[in-house]
Amino acid sequence: MDRALGLLKDSNVRIVEDYHSLSEWLEIMKKHRLLPSDAQIALTCKHHNIKVIATFDEDFRRVPWLEVVP
Repeated sequence: MDRALGLLKDSNVRIVEDYHSLSEWLEIMKKHRLLPSDAQIALTCKHHNIKVIATFDEDFRRVPWLEVVP
């Protein structure tokens, strides 16, 4: 566990808490046609001002505040 945490620290990765707002979550899910878990990720990124997400999930390309990098 210590080694994994060390790698995260060295790689400039931020670990943040989920942000919860039912109304915003529903709006993002509907507006950007996301699955519930993807909408939660997008909402948390928006709340924490995270602009880049590393994923192979193409659905995040519909989220205007996120830049998707594979």
